[in-house]
Order: sequence, then C-alpha cells, then structure tokens
Amino acid sequence: MLVLVGGIAAVSAPTIATATMVYVAPPAKGSSTSWVMVANDDGSNPVKVVPGTTANISPDGSRLTYQVYIPGQDNPTSRVRDLASGATAVLDGTCQAGFTWSPDSTMVACSSQAVNAKGDVTGNGLGLAQIPPSLEGVSSIPVGNYIAAPGNAVVGMAFSPDSTQIAFSLMKFGSRAAAGTLYVAPVTDATARTALLARAAAPVWSTSGIAAMQGTRVTGTLNGARTPMVHTQIWTISPDLSSKKQLTHYKASGLMAGPAPVAWSPSGNMVFGFCSGEDVLDMATFRVPGGSKTTLFRSGSGSFHIPVAVSADGKRLLYTVESVSGPSAIKTTSLTGRGTRTLVSRALTVSVTPNWNG
Repeated sequence: MLVLVGGIAAVSAPTIATATMVYVAPPAKGSSTSWVMVANDDGSNPVKVVPGTTANISPDGSRLTYQVYIPGQDNPTSRVRDLASGATAVLDGTCQAGFTWSPDSTMVACSSQAVNAKGDVTGNGLGLAQIPPSLEGVSSIPVGNYIAAPGNAVVGMAFSPDSTQIAFSLMKFGSRAAAGTLYVAPVTDATARTALLARAAAPVWSTSGIAAMQGTRVTGTLNGARTPMVHTQIWTISPDLSSKKQLTHYKASGLMAGPAPVAWSPSGNMVFGFCSGEDVLDMATFRVPGGSKTTLFRSGSGSFHIPVAVSADGKRLLYTVESVSGPSAIKTTSLTGRGTRTLVSRALTVSVTPNWNG
C-alpha cells in the first residue's frame, strides 16, 4: 500500500495545481480504503490524491485538509496537502472533522476536543492553525487553542470575508441552553470577542453579512409525553455587524425544529439552507429580506437532501443525497429545484471552492 500510494502521489500530484471540487470516494469492493478525489466543477476527470476519510478544499483551490485513520490510533490524523507539489504536513493537536478555511486560504479552523483519564469528553473548543506559504520541508503545523476545549462547547465557526475575524458560538460544556452566544473576535485575540446574538449557532459569513440559526427551548408532545425540544429561526446580521434582524418566522409545532442557514447567494438576496423536523429535512431557500421559504426537496426517513453550496454565478445549488443504506450522491439543481443533475454517484463527503460553477 505504501508503494502504491507513493507512486500515485509522485505521478498525479505535479499535474494537479488547483481544483474546484474535492470529494471522498468510498472503498471499492474488497477494499477498506476510501480515497480523496479532486475533480472539475461538474465532477468530471476525477483524480485520486491520497487515502482519506474527509476532505476540504481551500478557497483558492491549491490545498486541501483531510483526515486519515492510522492503525492503532483511536482518532484520525488531520493533515494539509499542497495539490501542486504533493507536500503534506500533519495538523498537530486534537482537531476533529469539520475544517473551515479562511477566505484568503492562509488559516484553518477546526473543532478540538478534550477528554479525561476515563476517555470521557470534557469539552469542545476551537483550534486555529496558520498555514505557511510553502509546505516543502514542513512536517507538522501547530494548531493553537484559540478557544480551549476543557469546559467549553464551541458550535460552528466562520471567517469574515477579509479573513481578519472569526465568528463562533460558545457556551459552557454540558449546558442545557438551546445554543451558545454567537461571538465575533479578531483572529489574533479570542478574548477581544464581541457578543452578537444569543442562543445562536451555525454562522455563515459573506459580504452580505452573517446568517445564523437562533434556537429557543420549548416543550412538545411525543407519544403522549411532554418532551423538550429546540425550535429555530434564521437571523441576519449586517455586514458592519451593527444591526441584526430575524429573517424567518417559521411556525414550528411539536417536534418541528425549524430552519438553518448553509450559504448566502452571491448577490445576497437569498440564504440557502434547510428546514428540519421529526424524520424530515427540507432543502430550501429563504428570500432576503422577508424570509419567504421555497422548499426544493423534502427528505424523509432513509434518504436526506443535504445542502452544500451555491454556485459562483448564483444559478445552481450543490447538495448531496444521503442514504442510510449506502454512500451519497453529489448533485446540483437550479434555484427552483429543476434541472437536477448527478455529478458523482457515490461519495462520502464533498467540498467546493467559492468559484465552483458546476
């Protein structure tokens, strides 16, 4: 396997300077190895890059972060790879899945984790790594504890368009709150944070501002019993962070959770996301302003449409169709849910650059 991987890296890597799409292909029949693949906007001409389990492409398309399981280790190892040279460095620390690149492709944020001697999780933090201009000769990159993991719970993170600030939701680990407070802080100093929105998570930041999900704890009825539940709404925050407004006014009932944002449209007139509930996940768009909801696909038990990104021209939406019985399909559709195309029939995860136009 080492010889095979080394051969592929030596042959393929110099021909891959940049990419717009990276996805993870599931193991072939008779194999246990999943592969990180790069491909064109429409999923064509896929090229194997390296074995891995999750992958995220940098906004400039030149690098990717990925994870790989090493025999004898409980957790996967996180790495960053230069596509042109094939140079690879380990991201030190306790990064979990869910890497977020800064728009200028110089930093990587990730969820970190703390455990006690018994192996119990005692907190989730936010790690931040500065990626050097060249990975040649770099074996490892430190991941600093931007928000320390022990005792904390960080949910979601997003960089500002100019890469100088980062938004994140923070609360105490084990808290029964619906969500933490949404903060914004300079990437150089987590203690200089400013609170923006209470009970908020899942920030999405573009030149149009921040869209985030706010949660409210309620009590619903399930099988005749009173059950705690969280209902959500989408809020938007102005580009200068001076004002905020509730975008959606979804009438949730029972176990219906409500809407959440995934991406802004390039023009800022739409938030792309989903509306979740009991065994249901509707892929939807929300108009800005007004918050009117258009359901594109309604998912039920066993199969779910998961929104991923908006194309650079604002005309198409990228999503995956996930099934409990096997790998997902990567698809694209118009803003009305018509003209659906399958880009990749079998994949585990997918990530695209901001200039993706599949």
